[in-house]
Formats: sequence, C-alpha cells, structure tokens
Amino acid sequence: MSLKLINKHSQAVKLLMRARKVLTYALQPIVNIHTGSVFGYEALLRGFEPLGFTNAAALLAWAAEFGLSESLDAMLSSLAIERFIKQGQVQHYRLFFNLDPHFIDPEHGLRLLDRLSEHGLKAEHLCIELSKQLDLFIHPDCIAMIKGYRRVGLHIAIDDFGDSCSALKHLYEEPPDYIKFDRFFIQGIDTDRRKRNLLANAVQLAHQLNIRTIAKGIETEGEFLICREIGCDLAQGYLIAVPQISPKNLVQLYEHIAMLHERNQRKLSGDRGLIETFLELIPPIHLSDQITRLFDALRRDKHHHIVPVLDSTDYPVGLIYESDIKDYIYSSYGRDLIVNPAFAREIRDFVRPCPCIDIHSSIDRLLQAYSSAADTAGMLITCDSRYHGFISAMSLLRLIEQKNLAVARDQNPLTKLPGNNPIHRYVSQALAEREYTWHLAYMDFDNFKAFNDHYGFRRGDRVIQLFAELLRTGLESHGWFIGHIGGDDFFAGIRDTELTVVLEQLSWLIEKFKADVQSLYDAEDRQRGYLYVKDRYREWREIPLIRCSMALLEIRPGDDYSDGDTIGRTIAELKHAAKQSPLGIALRRNPEGPDHLLTEAVSLAMSSEVQSDYPPG
Repeated sequence: MSLKLINKHSQAVKLLMRARKVLTYALQPIVNIHTGSVFGYEALLRGFEPLGFTNAAALLAWAAEFGLSESLDAMLSSLAIERFIKQGQVQHYRLFFNLDPHFIDPEHGLRLLDRLSEHGLKAEHLCIELSKQLDLFIHPDCIAMIKGYRRVGLHIAIDDFGDSCSALKHLYEEPPDYIKFDRFFIQGIDTDRRKRNLLANAVQLAHQLNIRTIAKGIETEGEFLICREIGCDLAQGYLIAVPQISPKNLVQLYEHIAMLHERNQRKLSGDRGLIETFLELIPPIHLSDQITRLFDALRRDKHHHIVPVLDSTDYPVGLIYESDIKDYIYSSYGRDLIVNPAFAREIRDFVRPCPCIDIHSSIDRLLQAYSSAADTAGMLITCDSRYHGFISAMSLLRLIEQKNLAVARDQNPLTKLPGNNPIHRYVSQALAEREYTWHLAYMDFDNFKAFNDHYGFRRGDRVIQLFAELLRTGLESHGWFIGHIGGDDFFAGIRDTELTVVLEQLSWLIEKFKADVQSLYDAEDRQRGYLYVKDRYREWREIPLIRCSMALLEIRPGDDYSDGDTIGRTIAELKHAAKQSPLGIALRRNPEGPDHLLTEAVSLAMSSEVQSDYPPG
C-alpha cells in the first residue's frame, strides 16, 4: 500500500472516531393505523453534515470505500439502540434499523443480538430494514445473512417496496415480516385512482403471505384515510410526527390519529363489535417461558387444545398444538426428557405459524387471512399490536354467517346497495359533524312508471340495476357513499369535496344514464324519442324517455338543518324543482336560501372542458 493510501486510510479512521461524537439518531414513530398507538420507531441518522456528508447514504458509501463498513455499522447500531432505550418503556416497541447495503456479513445477526442483550433487549425488539440498494441475488452471502437474522429471531422489513423490479422476488425468496410502501404510491393516493388500486392489491398480496404493511411518508389526512381504507396495518409520516431527537417529544399515543379514526367511522366495516362476540381469551405463554409452563397451560385449560405463544412485546408468534407434544406428555419419560437442560428443547421449537389480525380489520380480511393460511386452527387477534384473543375456525364460520345476515338486512335485495338503515346513519353523521362540508344527493327517475307499465317489471328492474352500476362506477369509486332507498329512489353523499367536482361527477351520472337507458327501449320507441301509451284516463299520450332527476343539498359548517324531518321537507321541495329543470338538478346551498335550477357551477360542470377527465377509470 502506497504512503498516500496509508495517509488517506489513517484520516478516514480519525474521521470515524470523530463521528462517534457528532452522529446521533432521530426516532420517527410507526403507529397502529386505527388507533394511533405507537408500534415502533424508525431510527434515522442525523449529524452527518459536520463530517462533510450530504446524506446518510454518502457516509455509508465512504465507509465502504475505506473498508470501514463493519466498524461504522457497530457504531451506528449501538447509537440507534441507545437512542431507542432513552425514549423509555421499550418492552412493547420495536426499533426499525436501516441496514448498510455495503456491509454483507452472514454473522451480522449474532453481533446485533449481542448488542441488544447488552441493553436488556431481545431479538424481537429489532427489525432490520432492507433498502432497495441491497440486491439479495447478486452477493452470495446476502441470503445467508437474511437467514442468520431469522435464526436469531430478528424481524425483517423491505423498505421502499414497489420501487424495485425485484420486489416480488424478494417476497418469494425471503418473505419479510413487514413491507414499507414507497412514498411514490402514498403521495396523492386520495386523488389518484390508479395508485389506490395498485396499493390495494399490494396490501392484499402481503396479507395473503401473512406480511404486515406499513404506509410510509403519509403527509395528509386524505392519504391517511385511503391507506387505512385499503387495509394498511401501520402508518408513518409527517402527518403523525416528524423524526424527534429528544425523547421528551415522543408519546405513546398520537391522539390526532385516533380522532381521525373516530371522525371517519363511516369508512370502516364496523365489524369489531361482531368479532368481539366470537373472541376467546385463551391464556397465552411467552417464548421465554420454561417448557413446564406449557404443560401447566394445557392442564389448566381443558376446553382448548392449543396455546397462543407471545414474544416479549406481547405480539403473537403462533400456536402450540397439544397434539404436537402428546408424545412427551403421555410417554413414561417424555416430560423428564423435554425439561432436561441437556435435551435443549424450548417453547419456540413447538410453535406453528398462525395468522395474526388486528381487531379493527373487517370480517372479509379475517376470512382472507384464514383462507391463505395452511392447516391452522383459527387466527390470533391483536389490539394495538398485542395479543387480544383467538377466533377458531368454527367461530369464524358462525361469524361470517352473522355478518351475511346483517348485510342482507341492510342491503337492497335488487341492487345489493346499502338500504335505508345505512343511509339513515350516514345522514345522521352529516348532521352531527358540522365542521365539514357535506353534499347529499337524492335521485329518482322521471317517466319510470310509464316504462315499467309498458315493458313490465323485469325490464324495469334492469333500469334500476343499470343505474346502480353507474353509481358504483361513477361515484363510489371516487369516495361517495351510495345507497338504494327503494324502487327508483337512490341516495349518494360525500364529505369535503369542492362543489365543482361534485357537480362534474353528478352531471356525468345524469348524462350517462340518459344515454345508456335508451338501450332498454324497443328500437321504434327509441327512434321516436318517446313512448306512445294510454294514461290512467285511457287517453293516448307521449311519454318522454327516462331520465334521472336529482335534489342536491350542500351542508356547510354552521348550517343548521336541526333534524331529519327538516332535511326531508327540503329534499321534497328540491325534487319538485329538479323535475322542472332542463338539466335535472336542483341545488340548495343555504338552509334559508332559494333553490338553484341552473347555477354557473352546474353549467361549468356540464361543459366539455371540465368533463375532459371524466368518466372515471
């Protein structure tokens, strides 16, 4: 080695020694997306600027260049663990630590486990984040390193999932415990239908593989609500909290997230109460318990043949089946053998995987998880990432039956849309939550009775089903709540959306229905543009083709409609006005004000330039 290279390496070592004094970590909370309670923290490196680096990646690349990656990793992992310890009450949380992509060492897991043990932590307290810069399939020791993490009980997360061509291959080769979706898919997801569909399918795939999902980089309420709606388990981002260096700025519960959840209950399945009724609280044991504790658990609980097993954070890791240890229980020397230290059998040796589902999940999500699992007695239910109970396979069947009965009671049998009870709950919510702007639309058909009498109820039902499908396509996919009151009466509602956008979507619905419904007329009537039928007085009349009329009510913060009866009278007046309107819409924006049959906003919404991005999809 030349003198010049020796000097450079010596300077690098000195810089590394200085780094210990200036580098630190900020912790950013990762929370339960339903409750806002902290699940863990990601450690984010700070203090690299005084060392002459613009970002953490540059520091890691520099260490790799001078062969100092191992030393730097030892320093950084110790700093991160120390910072994690300082925030207090770490026994129930996890530390997410970003792996240096330049440092590949199959024994790395053992070294990390030693550093954790020095601070009284266990393997399950640490989750290693694999970045997109780490290609598991190029370096021969990468897979061995990942397997080493698994052997010692460390958790694995794939960071920036979706921003790599090999992401799916990673899921197959070495399934992680968590995936963190790339910020690209989160940003603007509340207004981007394609992102929403992509992420929803990715979440579904992850859940089928029993992988928990983290929505990373959430910055707005809209992004948060969509990520929660499509089933993400955990959330991280500036909306929740910015990275904090001081432990004093970290809390165990982010109440504004809990409030978002409460304010937006209409978006949820509402299945928790039903799930709770079928929940069994089977006493669990921990991985750290002695094997005799397992025998005690089975002896005390005569009604179950399984025992839930938790890690040190009280998160379930799986089940132990009585059948798997019966040879030890019932043989002459089995018990003595299994508790013999020389035999070295532990609780973890008998654990079988089992799906773990959050109590806030929908029943459909439970069914999906159970269907994806292989040979399991049921599923473990968590609340705030801690064991909450167990649902057996038989209980799940009864749960689904109850859910289907409840849905059937609340559904219109013809269109399968929510019926009067869900609509009433939605309107009641709009009246109660006065800090938002709501738009409520009541729709029915003009000239439907003549059509139904002339062509018969079967073709009349096709008209109703056609309109219901347009509601799903044009409104529900854009965040509207839709419902079927009965007959040809429908309802739709949306919160905090600009009036011009509302009118654009409703106008598209009216025009699309007006065009599509003509296909249900006979060719002669369609060409003529009306039905020629006898009225109730036996007189021949020309009945125009069917169209939709719509009463649109805007409720703004401060508006007082007092109760449902007031809204009912208002809607009746608006419906009458809408039928007189050439466009079929009557709008009221003020409880005391007049109705607008044709406002400038409606005209704008009907124009081609506004409709250029519509219809949806």
